[in-house]
Amino acid sequence: MGYDIFPAFARNLASMSVSKQERILIAVSGGPDSMALLHLFLRWNKRNVGVFHLNHGFREAASQDAAFVRDYCRNLNIPVEIQEYDINRYLAVSGESKQQGARKIRYQLLRNFAEAGGYHRVALGHHGDDQAETVLMRILRGAGLHGLGGIPLQRGIFIRPLLTVYREEIVRYCQEFEVPHIFDETNFEPIYLRNKVRKELLPYLAQEYNPEIVPNLVQLSELARADELELQSRAEEICKGSMRWKRGQLVFPRDRFLELSTSMQRRVLRRMLQAYQGHLLRIDFGHIEEWRQHILENTSYRLSLPQIWVSGTVDYIFVGEVSGEKWEPVELTIPGQVRVGGFTIQAELGDRDSLPPRTEDSEDFDLEELQLPLVARTRQDGDRMRPFGVEGTKKVKDLLIDARIPLQARDFLPLICDQEGILWIPTVRRSQRAPITASTTKVLRLTQIRP
Repeated sequence: MGYDIFPAFARNLASMSVSKQERILIAVSGGPDSMALLHLFLRWNKRNVGVFHLNHGFREAASQDAAFVRDYCRNLNIPVEIQEYDINRYLAVSGESKQQGARKIRYQLLRNFAEAGGYHRVALGHHGDDQAETVLMRILRGAGLHGLGGIPLQRGIFIRPLLTVYREEIVRYCQEFEVPHIFDETNFEPIYLRNKVRKELLPYLAQEYNPEIVPNLVQLSELARADELELQSRAEEICKGSMRWKRGQLVFPRDRFLELSTSMQRRVLRRMLQAYQGHLLRIDFGHIEEWRQHILENTSYRLSLPQIWVSGTVDYIFVGEVSGEKWEPVELTIPGQVRVGGFTIQAELGDRDSLPPRTEDSEDFDLEELQLPLVARTRQDGDRMRPFGVEGTKKVKDLLIDARIPLQARDFLPLICDQEGILWIPTVRRSQRAPITASTTKVLRLTQIRP
């Protein structure tokens, strides 16, 4: 058939080294993109796929959408998980926009279910038109080379096998292969920036300036991403040769930094933050540039960036705070806070249905399944833990290695334990112990409070 997109789908899986032995969780809304994605995976390997659908309750037809996905999967004997979440209540508490909040919750629920269900990858239905929209939106916002790279084909456990396929091809595929689907009319309401770009700006640019604007934007993302990867690789080489860990801080020689070009200086600073805390959440160009100017203009400084402190002397650039000497175990009161090993750990209590959604810095436990009191301590020889969603136990040492925790930081990292064993290693993993279930009433939430 002329619109069989399976070859492009299979090439993308191969480029991401996805094997048929891996279990794939597919996010399915019921729209043509996700239904085509599911159909393609069933052609590729039906045995190791499962489906996740989130009923966010935004639309009156949301329950019908969930029933459509559930019935389709059950008819084909495909494992399906339908979850409901009151995102409107979350938005009222968090103050986030509707699209931003929904995306955050959707990704977190997908990640949680994939981990609990033993899935290796989560497949999303983003396609080439989504890529073009993203790149154009980032141009409007003044993005740099990294932002112009757009949506990655894969990030962590999330993969996007349709990213090189366009919306028109997907709709035609559904027609020719008789793939049933539904349409979410809110995707076409011009009240959000992405919808305005999709329905107004891109069609206008195509009609008045360049009919190839969509593939050209996709090509721009590919070129920008390739260049960015090359520059990132160079920045990593520089950091590997000059960056050191000392007493829990990352240290970089100031004179080596001043030898670098402005572009590479910015990348080295971003790489240092990434290496220290594992992400760049809430860090934007302004933060990096403010930090860089402090390095250039001041022999000594101390600067608070989102979630982290940076500082410098005439000789060195520092990320983070000195961890100090190895610390003694501390009991964690509930509710309460302790500061250990450079971490602040907070314990909260709440009813299962009243707590706001947890963040990536939090974990929830069934209070009645725990053996109190809780203790924060450093690792010990022979420590083992059964990670959430994993059969059997693993050495804590191996978990820290897998999480790329620097050797110099491992002896300062807190392990949160009850009287039966390890519950949570902040920034690393939680254990299988005391999961939240339908019978849970009281929830203990542990949170790493970042500066």
